[in-house]
Amino acid sequence: MKKSLLLLAFSVVASVNSFKAQTTFDFSSAAWPVTAGETTAVVKNNLGLVPGPATVVNFAQVEANTANFSDGYSASKRFKLNGGGYTSTGTNTTPTQRYVVLKVNGNSVITVWYKNGGSGDRTLYIGNGTAVLGSKTYSNSSDGLIYTYEYAGPATNLYFYGDQSLNLYKITATNVGTTVLGVNDVQKSMKANVFSAGNKIYVADLDSKNTQVNVFNANGSLVKTMKASADTNFEINNKGIYIVNLKSEAGEKSVKVLLK
Repeated sequence: MKKSLLLLAFSVVASVNSFKAQTTFDFSSAAWPVTAGETTAVVKNNLGLVPGPATVVNFAQVEANTANFSDGYSASKRFKLNGGGYTSTGTNTTPTQRYVVLKVNGNSVITVWYKNGGSGDRTLYIGNGTAVLGSKTYSNSSDGLIYTYEYAGPATNLYFYGDQSLNLYKITATNVGTTVLGVNDVQKSMKANVFSAGNKIYVADLDSKNTQVNVFNANGSLVKTMKASADTNFEINNKGIYIVNLKSEAGEKSVKVLLK
């Protein structure tokens, strides 16, 4: 009997310790503090909103729009990304514009209720800023979509964005922390130069002595990663187009290069 009671007590404690409260960001809520959109990075209700370049003036617009979802959720407003999370010279692994970010304190279950912002295949991404952790591609813009991703790992920022315009209706996540936007969240332009010659990539004029250099091929796969503290160059033997992403406390920059 005592052994059974001890096992029951242990089970209850384990269940309590594994429980993580859920946070809901419902853009149909009358309390949601954004209507016309944001032009500068800001935190609203512990959700970071990052429009990116100054040319982006319509990100995070919330407007009336009804949508019904398969789980019974009905929305009356939508949150418009109004464009993709990276430019034509960027990479889908690293959002630089039109994205939302939230912090999780560890393992988390995230669900997004959304619709495509137009016809054709469109992809929702969830990433950590340097890699895509989960994604969903869908072609129909009239269907209400639900995507659930289970994150397992240490505390981190999770980024939500699309390859094109998407409309968000609700986000839920467990184990949410307080979002604080830093210089690595607001993608500032760096002064560093990146260029290629032959099969070499050159990185010069770094703003920081602690710059992360990631190189991706045309398919978005990481082919080289390194830290740089001064001007440097390195070889990549396969010909083709590559994206070089630089990231430091000075900001972030992605450059497309051609290796011959």
